[in-house]
Amino acid sequence: MSPDADDGLAQLPASIQRFYGWLHVKLSAPRAHVGIIVASLLLLGLSLDTGLAADDYVHKLILGGSPTLQGFVRDPLDIFRFTTPETTRSLLQDGIVSWWAHPEGRLAFLRPVSSATHYLDHALWPDAPWLMHLHSIAWALLLYLGVLRLYQRLVGPGLLCSLALYVYVLDDARCWAASWVAGRNAVVATAISIWVLVLHMRGREGSTPARAAALLLLPVALLAGEGSLSICAYLFSYALWLDKGTLRNRVMSLVPYALMAVIWRVAYRSLGYGVSHSGLYFDPGTQTTEFIAAVFERAPILLYSQLGGPWSDIWSALFVFPLLAVAVFVGALVWIAIVGHRLWPIARREPVVAFACTGALLCLIPVCATFTSDRLLTWVAIGASLAIARLIVPQLQSPAARFSPVDGLVVITLVVTHILIGPPILASRARGNLALDDILSRADEGIPRDESISDKTVVFVNPPAVPLAAYIPIMRAARGEPRPDTQLWLTTGAVDVEVERTGPRTLRVAPERGFIHNPASMLLQDLKEPFTVGQTIALRSARIEVTEVNGPRPAAINAHFAADLEDPRYLWRRWEGAGYVPFDVPKVGERVTVPKVDYMQVVFGRRLPFAAVVTGND
Repeated sequence: MSPDADDGLAQLPASIQRFYGWLHVKLSAPRAHVGIIVASLLLLGLSLDTGLAADDYVHKLILGGSPTLQGFVRDPLDIFRFTTPETTRSLLQDGIVSWWAHPEGRLAFLRPVSSATHYLDHALWPDAPWLMHLHSIAWALLLYLGVLRLYQRLVGPGLLCSLALYVYVLDDARCWAASWVAGRNAVVATAISIWVLVLHMRGREGSTPARAAALLLLPVALLAGEGSLSICAYLFSYALWLDKGTLRNRVMSLVPYALMAVIWRVAYRSLGYGVSHSGLYFDPGTQTTEFIAAVFERAPILLYSQLGGPWSDIWSALFVFPLLAVAVFVGALVWIAIVGHRLWPIARREPVVAFACTGALLCLIPVCATFTSDRLLTWVAIGASLAIARLIVPQLQSPAARFSPVDGLVVITLVVTHILIGPPILASRARGNLALDDILSRADEGIPRDESISDKTVVFVNPPAVPLAAYIPIMRAARGEPRPDTQLWLTTGAVDVEVERTGPRTLRVAPERGFIHNPASMLLQDLKEPFTVGQTIALRSARIEVTEVNGPRPAAINAHFAADLEDPRYLWRRWEGAGYVPFDVPKVGERVTVPKVDYMQVVFGRRLPFAAVVTGND
């Protein structure tokens, strides 16, 4: 549209024009990319003192060779084989997984390359978590250099290249590159696979060594993490939009990569890796229907997050607020449609933008095999960051020009979310380990730490979520601290729970909407095999008998214990407020209702924002 046509056009306020002009100058500087990468690394460095949390202790337990929990005894290069039918049974008896977990459940990932990086950590600096975080940052640097090289090859040095790099490396979603040591596999896999793409492009331009190196790196990337399959989306997009030569020649250039992916997949399955009986992870090859459904649900949420929406990590928690979940999903579709509408004509004119958009969209497919998380966006963001930058650049180059209100809204929103607030939120999220550790530590504080706990069975009535019970023995075993002999959680605390004492040794437990209704509870249970009345699960801690069902789910159970419930071998706990408190077992014939937990207090604990203002308490 001509800038001389006033109909429907507007002009930016002078203050925004000056800011856009300043951005243009700074990002056009010859060495702007150096400052951008250094800034991101410094922000990631805020994670150095945040220690370990959650799966970090699983890795510590495995790599330390501790035999105290038999379900975690395995080869040090196989630390991502979380559960198999053999280990799931052991974890069930120890109370690490829930009683409703399928005994044949499997969560096993072939990641020896990423495992080797953790093995190195625990061999060289096992008691220095800050060096583990620093190790992760080194992989982030390798990734950032690959992204920079890709953008330079695609658009050359200058404003667009620097802005795309800024959007990628200073996005708060990059926090996972260093904040959580156990999540390093995503950055390792992306750091290796991005160079597959860069070297492939050089190989297609005539470099035989680069072509060979790209082919050799792909299996290495796949052995770092399954998400590396996403780079094949960019290889395909490159052949479609940017590669030279005949159609046959371009197709044939992809064949070696396809063969390697097939060989990897066959080996993956034949070696016993993959997922089964999970409602959170889906194997595209064996659970095709569930996987396709997951793509339609998860892809918009992931793309929305990439385009400036809320963190995709919160999606699984929105089951507590169903109306808000609907609003977020609708908002995602609307915003994606608006941004897509602005990108469509650009992509039709410019093959580089078509390449970026096609690759990013195709990348969404494989990462939808697991629950939504911003760490999955490391591949999607490669193309999306370039597309976002392309939308912003024209207004930076001509801030005084007139524009349509929709164009202005899109650009201002992208500038605010990616340029202005991305870096400070990245700084905050780089310290996210502290928040996670705080929640898990509060859960752990509710259980005695002296040696007397070693012969106790801890019975959790209503942990807010599976991890707030499962990680307690894991953390203690990894630290060499006293832990319970075994444990059992009766249900989770997302709803009110009715607990009735039906006998000296028996409790009837009936959550308001039954069991297994939140996503985290379905980690090892896909409900393909419905629970039935009379079904029993024999555990060391108790015998669980399903007494009522609601469709495929249990609606009520009887928990039969080996001794009277007042026996000192049992330690009873329920979640209240910010942590666990003792639970008074009702007398025979009595019934109590345990109220649902307050998830704001679960997350924020005693530092609940504005709590003092709202309640009037100090």
